Amino acid sequence: MELADLNLTIQLIVFRIVALPVIAAVQGGSVAAAAVLLGDRGPKYDGRLTVAPAGHIDLVGAFSLIIFGNGWGRPVAIDAREFRIGRIGVVVVILAGFVALLVLAAIFELLLLPALTLLPHTMALTASAFLKMAGSLSIWFALLGLVPIPPLTGGLLLEAFGVRLPRQAQWILVAVVLAGVATGLFRELFGPAHAALASIILGR
Repeated sequence: MELADLNLTIQLIVFRIVALPVIAAVQGGSVAAAAVLLGDRGPKYDGRLTVAPAGHIDLVGAFSLIIFGNGWGRPVAIDAREFRIGRIGVVVVILAGFVALLVLAAIFELLLLPALTLLPHTMALTASAFLKMAGSLSIWFALLGLVPIPPLTGGLLLEAFGVRLPRQAQWILVAVVLAGVATGLFRELFGPAHAALASIILGR
C-alpha cells in the first residue's frame, strides 16, 4: 500500500497549516463544551473550553494532517461519572465534535460564492481552492474522530468504560493511527462515508 497523499505542493502545505488550527479548535472546543454542559467541569479547568487553537492541537496529529491530509486534535480529558445522563453522555460528546466539524465544512462551502464574487480574480481562485480543501478536510477530520481508539476523540469510549491504557500502549496506538493515515488505509475504509457526506454538505 502506498503512502497517502504525498503529492505535496507549497500551496497545499500552507492551506493545511491555515486550516489546522480552525478545525482542531472547532472539534476540541465543541467536545469540551458538550462535556461541560453535561456536568463535567473538568475541560473548563483544563483550559479546553475555548476556541483558541493552541490548546487543541496535537503535534503528531498536526504533522499527520499537514503531510498526509488527515489528522486529529489533542484529546479532551473527561469524566463520564460526572455526566448527568451517565456514560451515554460520552457518545453525545463524541458526536458533538463530529457534528461541529460537519457544520464547519458547510460554512466553508457557503463562503465559496462570496469569495469568488467579492475578491479580485487571483485572490478569489486561491481563496476558493482553500475553502474547497478545508471543507473536505473537515469531513475527514470528523470521520477519523469517530474511530474508538486513543488518541482520537472516539477513544473516549474506552475511558468511559474504565479501560485505561498505559502510556506505552497509547504511543503504540498513536503509531498505528498514523500508519493507517499514512498508508491510505483510513481513506480506503472511510472513502464511501466521506463521499456521501461531501455530496450532502459540499454538493460534490
